[in-house]
Amino acid sequence: MTTKIVVAYVPYLAAIIAAVVSFLSYRLSKQKTKHDEAMDLYDKVSADNDRLRKENDDLRKRIEELKNAKMDQ
Repeated sequence: MTTKIVVAYVPYLAAIIAAVVSFLSYRLSKQKTKHDEAMDLYDKVSADNDRLRKENDDLRKRIEELKNAKMDQ
């Protein structure tokens, strides 16, 4: 008797389990995508910051050179 009941509900249980696994894997994939996008943005901002720091240092050196040249005159 219980075997017949178990056999009757196994396809439904399998479908429910498959749906839960699919949902969880979709959610994890979506989460990883957001993380990857955030890391790409972080890398871009970091590269821009490094470039701007270098440009700022170059400009400060140039200003210092101009001040020294002006004082020498």
